[in-house]
Amino acid sequence: MFTDLADAQASAATYIDYCNHERLHASLDYQFPYLAHQQLLSSTALNCPA
Repeated sequence: MFTDLADAQASAATYIDYCNHERLHASLDYQFPYLAHQQLLSSTALNCPA
């Protein structure tokens, strides 16, 4: 398991990074969540009324 809280936090951060940057998601048309989010931001920034 984990040796201490810092070890658990590092492990969680590593897994979250993997899920967002390396693991393809079927619900996002097999894209990485990070890239899907960046595309969403760029497309909605052009439609911003501000």
